[in-house]
Amino acid sequence: MYGGKYLIIADDFTGANDTGVQLKRRGYATEVVFVKQRKQLNHESLVIDTESRYLEGEKAAEVMRQALEEVDLNVFTYIIKKVDSTLRGNIAEEIRALDRIYGSELIAVAPSLPDLGRVTEGGIQKLNGRRITQTEIAGDLKRGVEEDNLAVLLGRVYEENISLVTAGDIKKKNWLPESSRICIFDSSTNDQLKQIVREVKRTERKVLWVGTSALADTIMELEQKTLPAMGIVGSVSSVTSQQVKAAERSGAYLVKVPMHQLIAGEKDGECYIEEALEYLKEGRDTILLSSSSYDRGELELAEAAGRERGWSSCRLGEYVQETLGAMTDRILRQVKVCGIFVTGGDTAIGVLKSISASGSDIQSEIMFGIPMVKIIGGRLNGMKAITKAGAFGSEDAIKFALRKLREREGE
Repeated sequence: MYGGKYLIIADDFTGANDTGVQLKRRGYATEVVFVKQRKQLNHESLVIDTESRYLEGEKAAEVMRQALEEVDLNVFTYIIKKVDSTLRGNIAEEIRALDRIYGSELIAVAPSLPDLGRVTEGGIQKLNGRRITQTEIAGDLKRGVEEDNLAVLLGRVYEENISLVTAGDIKKKNWLPESSRICIFDSSTNDQLKQIVREVKRTERKVLWVGTSALADTIMELEQKTLPAMGIVGSVSSVTSQQVKAAERSGAYLVKVPMHQLIAGEKDGECYIEEALEYLKEGRDTILLSSSSYDRGELELAEAAGRERGWSSCRLGEYVQETLGAMTDRILRQVKVCGIFVTGGDTAIGVLKSISASGSDIQSEIMFGIPMVKIIGGRLNGMKAITKAGAFGSEDAIKFALRKLREREGE
């Protein structure tokens, strides 16, 4: 069952929904309520939308106090103040108001959203490498962002010491400052967010978490781990190559199999099977792929190795299909996954044959032309799978598919 109860407080409706959906992805009913509604805890957790982003600071703080009048904070394991990743709204005033009600022993501020290029570096919030105050968001007609230095922003309402934990600090042992109650954390990757959450949780202090949906997702994932997703990629289209690289940037681990070396007998597939198993057993989404799927230059090497053995292009394709299928079968006999993603029609058939599947039961369309199915027959009967034609889909198709596979069905 559920690992802990969450209270999430956002300052606008979309923010409440994109953070609350992290709960829904894990199979739990989730409602978003407005301040004037009665806050009954009908489910494991509660998401409150204060609709205070464009109010004046003190008014936003008052709305925060009103929002929590009927809420017993002591029943929640995690209190998360959801903030905008570009720092719009009354962030400092709302944090202080919530802090005073909750009595935080530690305020952990980590407002990055790495998958969308919103990161914190040197305590400065950035969007795609540029300071927020240097982007068009600074000139928002409703209410622009005047400050992107988090220490300066919080210093407007707090007189106590505010510490900055840099990416360099995070690599060290015992890096969390003990002398500060308020800590701003640099983070530009999802892995750094995981390190931050793990270290903060070890303190066993009463923590007010401040961040985006990425922080909430990280807390929930570490609290209640889901099985990893596995991708198998054999397509050599440039579209697939870009999709693989986008998934890699999002945190997926790649196991690149150099087919030319396997064909020439210079290597066997054992080391790549072991590498994939290592990642998957650690709970990491992992993609097993032909190196040609990542770098088309590798295709010429594979073709040359095939010609040395007198193979036609068709035979080379069959070899890649059979090899990836056999490796997938070996891997899935030794580790559990939440589902598989396969791109390339021949690759998909190779994988399904390797696991003795007899077909698929179509469940839904997760993106235009990309179906979610359940495998019929064989050892993995009933497992979720997503298939995609090679030269098809947007750049984030594989990243989205892996994420979709990890969703839990409602309980």
